[in-house]
Amino acid sequence: MQQIPRIEDLIREYAARKAELDARGVYFLRDINDQQAELFSKAMVVMASERHGRPGASITVYVNSGGGSVGAGLAMMEMIYRMRREFGVQINTVVTGYAYSMGAIVVQAGDNRSMGPLSTMMLHGGQWILAGEDEKIFRDYQKLALHYQTIISEVFARRSGLHDARWWRRFIYSGHERFLSARECLELRLVDEVADIPEPLPA
Repeated sequence: MQQIPRIEDLIREYAARKAELDARGVYFLRDINDQQAELFSKAMVVMASERHGRPGASITVYVNSGGGSVGAGLAMMEMIYRMRREFGVQINTVVTGYAYSMGAIVVQAGDNRSMGPLSTMMLHGGQWILAGEDEKIFRDYQKLALHYQTIISEVFARRSGLHDARWWRRFIYSGHERFLSARECLELRLVDEVADIPEPLPA
């Protein structure tokens, strides 16, 4: 009869696995929300401080995300920028599967951005939920939407070096989703490299 693992053993195993990933400088990003932004920030501090003063040390953030909160995603990007400034560590981002909406934006914070050949990015306009009086909601929505559109368009313009912020604003906020293959992302300079599909091993 197979013994069911105790919850304490599972927790210990998870903690050991997380400690090993931290030691290797690896983080897997999926959900983008306030809770995950806090966990992400703590992990970045731990990994970056451990690599401070080590030439060539790096952290790799693997992104397989359907997106999420704009505020939480920008907080993650701010932490990447801060760790780079304060600890001099290189932080790379890798898309493994898909990076939609805010996931695609967080990828742009990486020093080196790479993408698997089967992966996809998706860009689209944000969706907001505001509560209050109708007129005030409309004014707040306009102000918030313009603020985030400006920030995000400038991020893409700066990282791609291909088009200015006005072009990116029109491209991203066109009113529909833009699904981009790995090759299209490379052409738009949303990633620095696309990994090759490995050749099959000989029989």
